[in-house]
Amino acid sequence: MNGPPEGESGLQALVARARELRAARDHPPAEYPVLLDAALAELDHAIEALRLAEDPPGPPRTPGAKAAPFKAVFDHLPWPVVLTDGQTVVRRLNRAAAELTGLHPGYAAGRPLAALLRPTDRAALRAHAAAVAAGEGGRSFPVRLPGLPDGPLYATLTGIDTPGERELLLVLAPAPFTTGRPADRAEPSAVVRQAELTGLLDRTARALLDREPSAAALGAVAGLLRDGLADWALLDLGPPDEPVRIAVHGPPAPDDGGLEKAFLRQDPRACPVAAEVMASGAAAVEQLTDDLERLGADEDGVPLMVRADVTALLSVALTAPDGTTVLGALTLLRGGTGPPFSLLEAGAAEIAAGHMALVARRSGVR
Repeated sequence: MNGPPEGESGLQALVARARELRAARDHPPAEYPVLLDAALAELDHAIEALRLAEDPPGPPRTPGAKAAPFKAVFDHLPWPVVLTDGQTVVRRLNRAAAELTGLHPGYAAGRPLAALLRPTDRAALRAHAAAVAAGEGGRSFPVRLPGLPDGPLYATLTGIDTPGERELLLVLAPAPFTTGRPADRAEPSAVVRQAELTGLLDRTARALLDREPSAAALGAVAGLLRDGLADWALLDLGPPDEPVRIAVHGPPAPDDGGLEKAFLRQDPRACPVAAEVMASGAAAVEQLTDDLERLGADEDGVPLMVRADVTALLSVALTAPDGTTVLGALTLLRGGTGPPFSLLEAGAAEIAAGHMALVARRSGVR
């Protein structure tokens, strides 16, 4: 039978076949090559549907009218799909990809696709993307996204020839060698998270009030913020031209036993994100950063972003009540499977930093 069943659209048939392929992922490993070939064939069908939607037969249409069917088909594809250029810069995410990654399509567009992945997977993605863009054929490989702790996904890359350039289509699906679906994001609702953050701010305020104004009191509060918000907390105090790192709080049992000392020995001026925040007074919230130098390097030249496996960072200035004098910076890091920082969390960190700035001023920081 060459077409979908009567009364069923081509897209509906594609969705049905995709559902069957998802169900088949529990088959014995010996069947995975066959299933992968079937998945690639379905991807070819999806690409052809996109191509027809973008340039259907018939009279020429206006550019705006041309884009509408393409966007509609792309957004409703049953898999998480990302359209990129040859340098892996995101052109578009469909709805399923936005739900999977937790990123708004407007935020992701124009940013590197590699920054969606764990740092150790980024080089592999770039290499595969370059090969596909060069016309060496599609390929599939495992990747890991922050916030999905139950195993890697399977990324399938293929090229799409469009007038004047070659774009890449990447599909994300559960890896064929896993036994279940990636766990749903276990993020609490905004109301519950707001209550948790209110409790955290109460604990930090009490800690500041219960102690004499000092660097030690500020360091203790940085530890509370690490417990409630991040995997690592770095606290730098002093004027932007002479800051001192006074506290580093990391996981109770870090994989890299020497990382805390490496952070402590670092001159804050050699930590680009902290230096920028102290110079400008503006917070930095980075969910998609492809710059491995954002935290500087250790004494051996190894990027600290890599050593800490950072997938999201948040840095806020300790700004004095005059609104212009910066007394330091608090930098929070999430690594591994941690989700990006939300706007609620960024706001809570800024409130806490404001309280810490009052204590820093009273303790003599200029």
